[in-house]
Amino acid sequence: MNESRYSWRNAYVLVFALALLVRVIAALPQDQPNYMDAAYYTVGGQRLAQGFGLNDPYVWNYLDQPTNLPHPSHLYWMPLPSILVVVSQSIFGVSYRAAQIPFVLLAALLPVLAYLIASRISSVRRHAWMAALLTMFSPFYLPYWGVPESFAPFAVAGALALYWACAEAKWKLLAAGACVGLAHLSRADGALLLLPVLLIQIRLRDANGHKRVFIPHPSAFILLLVGYGLVMLPWFWRNLNVIGAPLSTAGSQTIWMCNYDELFAYGQQFDLAHLLGCGNVIATRLNGVTSGLVHWLAEAGMIFLAPLIVIGLWRDRGARLFQAAAGYAVLLFAAMTLVFTLAGDRGGLFHSTGALLPFFYAAAPLGLDAVIDGMARRRRTWQAVTAKQVFGAAFVVYAIVLSLFIYRGRVIGPDWNDPIWNQADRVYDSIGQWLREQSRRDRGETDPIVMVNNPPGFYYRTGFSSIVVPYGDVNDLLNAAQQFGARWLILDANRPEQLAALYAQSDTEPQLRLRQVMGPVQLYEIIPP
Repeated sequence: MNESRYSWRNAYVLVFALALLVRVIAALPQDQPNYMDAAYYTVGGQRLAQGFGLNDPYVWNYLDQPTNLPHPSHLYWMPLPSILVVVSQSIFGVSYRAAQIPFVLLAALLPVLAYLIASRISSVRRHAWMAALLTMFSPFYLPYWGVPESFAPFAVAGALALYWACAEAKWKLLAAGACVGLAHLSRADGALLLLPVLLIQIRLRDANGHKRVFIPHPSAFILLLVGYGLVMLPWFWRNLNVIGAPLSTAGSQTIWMCNYDELFAYGQQFDLAHLLGCGNVIATRLNGVTSGLVHWLAEAGMIFLAPLIVIGLWRDRGARLFQAAAGYAVLLFAAMTLVFTLAGDRGGLFHSTGALLPFFYAAAPLGLDAVIDGMARRRRTWQAVTAKQVFGAAFVVYAIVLSLFIYRGRVIGPDWNDPIWNQADRVYDSIGQWLREQSRRDRGETDPIVMVNNPPGFYYRTGFSSIVVPYGDVNDLLNAAQQFGARWLILDANRPEQLAALYAQSDTEPQLRLRQVMGPVQLYEIIPP
């Protein structure tokens, strides 16, 4: 018994070591954030490490009605990824490599959780290893596990919350509540985890020896809520002092939008009346459900694994771990396809599904065994034991090959010496240099405010304050520029559709004077009225 327990513990160490190696190899070619979310969290952590506090030198959306710069930070996105960045950079110095460290370490824990979950559901070691390796090489997630973003912290905190919520020990229930809090600090929709971890405490038991009824456990509820509150109360207190409410309502406005680009609209508030005026509410939700299923089929199910995951979850549906995960899966899918439809389709569902991967991949080998056992009953010559080993290994190899294919396409590209991941927003370096030279020649501004598509990314590369190009026409653009004192406008091919005419013919607006063209990027000087 002791030898067996020791063997399992050795396996956890080996899984973590292998996962850490994979995560480090995947993270090394990435030496910058290459999209807005990652730049936001990275800059937020850097500014905390440099003593600037919880504020942004840019505005990337106007939903919370910002009035000036700097602006209170993390009112749409949550703060935990930036907190992890500042902890690491306080130890190792302010650099992107330092920012990656906590995310690489956390992501390496996720396959260990998959191994642990599979070992609790099944005593077959092969199942645990298959679950761990599938999680380790989760193809669509591999490029993002080491990025300073919400992927790794949310996945680990969410999976641990579901796992510990099914335990009996009081400290584990308290830890489960704390993990829900950490998941919420990672992503706003992490609050959804509260419902399944509370509901799983309501169990079917004998009452008075006559009938079986669902009986809640008040002490478990209290421990979960206390754990959650211990983590979240400091954040609620900060927001109360800054905006007068425990949480910002900026993110909830995405429920009422007609299209995703309205996230960047200037001077608008979104409500039910706005949504009902869209004219495509039902069609958008139906498309959201269809799109969500496709996302799960590919991103979580790797297409061929999806049926096995469903079969495995159903076969062991009596396991509380699977019940908790399935409850969260249903709630998450409904929220991200029927409520936050636009945000869910643009990455919300993908991000939050990370917490379910250890459970899905623990179910996959169970589903595989069930399918092979069914075939063996029909074909007497079928060697079920050998088939399980062969097909299990084949699916792991398939996951590895698919991971390499997706990673090569999204991170490396055609030139291993110049990964496409690191080419994002490279033009900002040239623009920043031009602006510095221009500032020295004329007004001597040390921090001109710039309108740009990706304000966090622009600040990361140049150090200049910025506001996002609003989704709207030239009047919206000029009004936003006047409010924040923006002097420069950067337009590229990824501009709002209402500015297509300006981008095609740059001399159509007298208050916008074209000063530089750098490839597909146009740099305008904004002339005050």
